[in-house]
Amino acid sequence: MARRGYASGGVLRRIVLLFVAVLAACWSGGAAAAGTQPVLPANAIRAPDVKTDMDENPANLGSAVITHAFGQLPVYIDAAKERLLPFDVFRTSQPGMKSVRRYRITTPRTALILDTAMASSLTEAQAREDAGQFRIAVSIDGAAVANPSRYWVFYRNNGPLICRIYFPGDLGTLNMGVNTLFIRPLEAGSHTIQVVVQRRLTGAAPATLVTVYKLNVLARRPNARERATAPEEDANPASLGNKPLTFRTPNH
Repeated sequence: MARRGYASGGVLRRIVLLFVAVLAACWSGGAAAAGTQPVLPANAIRAPDVKTDMDENPANLGSAVITHAFGQLPVYIDAAKERLLPFDVFRTSQPGMKSVRRYRITTPRTALILDTAMASSLTEAQAREDAGQFRIAVSIDGAAVANPSRYWVFYRNNGPLICRIYFPGDLGTLNMGVNTLFIRPLEAGSHTIQVVVQRRLTGAAPATLVTVYKLNVLARRPNARERATAPEEDANPASLGNKPLTFRTPNH
């Protein structure tokens, strides 16, 4: 009797374990079906409120990407400690439409400066209001950046937060809002950065802009040639190029 009781207890334990396994599988399948996405470790992206020197503050780096888009700065800055990822300032958005743009980039292991969205206006209050129309999602290798809205910075062109950028004429008075991320150097190999920006337009369906960066990160730091292409850190902003922006060829 005792042996049958023991055997029944073993069967019961196996049934319970099987039931738990089924529940776990159902939970796992439900999570996958719900589209649960891993979150990028916090240290992969520099904190937006970090205390830095003048050259590396978030507004200065964010504006550098914009200026690079106008062909006024090279790809590498600060002795190639940072690489500016391409950002199309002229990209159009159509209500209810989705557009996808892809870049393929080979780069040494260096920090990456990524701008995802830009707003501009005559006043900071208006720039902040314009920035509110954007909803942004960023992922690196499938892991989501937590709360991308934290990375908005606001500044005035040629203002105290930026030092190396030269905006001629009326552009120097514009107030800017830039959603900008300082991505710490990635490991060597293939990586994918995806940016999804939804822009809500009054009385219309949102426009969706998707940008995919396919990166091949080399197993080395920037070399002498790449460092040499970066402008001198103490250069006068106007010396980096004072050709009016309307006559420049944008970098796409």
